[in-house]
Amino acid sequence: MALPPQSGAGVPPYQVLRDEIVGGALPPGEPLLETALATRLGVGRAPVREAIQHLEWDGLVVRGSRSPQVRTLTATEVVEIYQARIALESEAAASAAAHRSALDLARLRHVHDEARQSEDPDEIRALHGKWHEVLRRACHNRTITDVLDRLALQLALYDSADMSRNPNLDSSDDEHAEILDAIAEGDQDRARTLLRTHLERTRDVRIAALVREETTAG
Repeated sequence: MALPPQSGAGVPPYQVLRDEIVGGALPPGEPLLETALATRLGVGRAPVREAIQHLEWDGLVVRGSRSPQVRTLTATEVVEIYQARIALESEAAASAAAHRSALDLARLRHVHDEARQSEDPDEIRALHGKWHEVLRRACHNRTITDVLDRLALQLALYDSADMSRNPNLDSSDDEHAEILDAIAEGDQDRARTLLRTHLERTRDVRIAALVREETTAG
C-alpha cells in the first residue's frame, strides 16, 4: 500500500505505525518492510526495527515467512481477546468504583457527554474507546490497565478491518451512563456486573459481523 511520506515532525516511528495500523491505513496482512518504512518515515532502519518489535509485543504485528506483517485476527482470536477483556475490565470497573477520584469522574463524564452530543458515527466510536481508556485508568491498578490497553489495541485491528457493522452506538451510550452512575455511587458489584453485560453485548455484535463476513466470503 502506497502511503504518503511523513513530515518528519518528530513523531516516533512506533506511534506513527501504531496509529496507521489502528486506523486501517496499514490493513491486516500488510507487510512491514524496514527499508521502505525507514525511507517513508525519514528515519534509520534501527528505529523502525525497534518500532516493529514493540508492535509485535502489542499483538499488532506477527512475523511472516518473508517479513513482519500486520496481524490478521480470526473469529476465534476475537472471542479469546474478548474473554480476557471481559474478565479484567469488569474488575477494573469494580476497582474504579472503590478508588475513583473526583478527577476520574469528571473525565468519564466529559468523554461520555462528548459522545452523547456528537452526530458523527466515527467520532462517537472513537469517544467510546476513549471512555473505556479513561475507565481503565480510574481503576488505579497499573497492571490491569497495561494489559487492557494491549487488548484494546488488538481489538482495534478488527475495527479497522470492518467499520461497516452496526455499532449500536445508542445502546453503548446508555450502558456507559449506567456504569458511570454505579462508579460514582461506589457500587462495586453493580459496576462489575454492568460492565460485563456491556462487553458481552458488544462481543456478540462483533461475532455476528464476523459470521456474516465468513458467510459472504464462502
